[in-house]
Amino acid sequence: MKKYFILFALLMSSVALAAPAKETKKSDKADLVDKIIATVGSEAVLQSDLNEIPARLKRDGSIDETMLLDDKIEDLKSNRSVQLQYLIREKLVESEIKRQNLSFTEERVNEEMSDLAKKNGMNKAELEAYIKKQGFSVTDYKKTLKARMERKNFFETEIVSKLRITDDDAYNEYKTRNPKYKPNVNELKVGMIFFNPRKGTPEDALKRAEVVYKKLQAGESFESLADKYNEDPDANPGGLLGSFKTGELNPDMEKALANLDAGETSQIVRTSRGFQILKVLDKKVTQDPNFLRYKEQIKGSLVEKNFKRQLKNWFESKKQDAYIKIYE
Repeated sequence: MKKYFILFALLMSSVALAAPAKETKKSDKADLVDKIIATVGSEAVLQSDLNEIPARLKRDGSIDETMLLDDKIEDLKSNRSVQLQYLIREKLVESEIKRQNLSFTEERVNEEMSDLAKKNGMNKAELEAYIKKQGFSVTDYKKTLKARMERKNFFETEIVSKLRITDDDAYNEYKTRNPKYKPNVNELKVGMIFFNPRKGTPEDALKRAEVVYKKLQAGESFESLADKYNEDPDANPGGLLGSFKTGELNPDMEKALANLDAGETSQIVRTSRGFQILKVLDKKVTQDPNFLRYKEQIKGSLVEKNFKRQLKNWFESKKQDAYIKIYE
């Protein structure tokens, strides 16, 4: 139960906007109530916001670590610059939530509170008692829950919805993480240009093969060269040899084709029959069952990785567009 509430712990302190330093009428001395330390567009970051950070750090989940970007939570404890940049990011997000009309009504927040109570087997009174026991008023808790809901909605609308992570992205990531991984090929569609060693001598056949290989290297079509130079009397148009499952081809041929992708041609291959130039016309690969088991997990990690990069770009863009002034 505690873990669930941590998820909805305070993300922002509730601070009333005040003017910079004021003088009281009761004393000749200036009594500093609060002051503006930065402005973000029309929003103000107050000294009290900065002062509240140590208290927020003591409450589990009260700081949204996503918005730390490249900074560390430890840096937020004492580094004023990191603290100020974090508060500026909060204001940027708040402003954008208002601009895009992504705010939640009090009724919607109350519904979320009811759902929280239901999920944790509490009635309303028990939930409110639990909140107060954690040191928060119900009003403040609703404010922070509202901020949490709005920020989550904003991130999904502005960042997550624009990420496109495909199965191929996950598969490439899997291969990167497992450099020794080799996919299992279960079927190859192969083309062949054959050079008969009995037509003249084996040396003559090799020379004819080398001539055709040079033409391929120069960019001529495999299929047209196969129709013109293939010395297999039973050859199909375009040099089509057929489709073969793993283990059905001559071992020398399979070895030559092992590292080729669809559309690529081999070097000259010598077998007991003669000399051949092979082309992979199609390649069906069986994906590692281990990859299929972890595919969604890998996609999730890629979403998280790309989310952080996109969020960082978003903040940089908004900082350029917004008027931000820091008062030393």
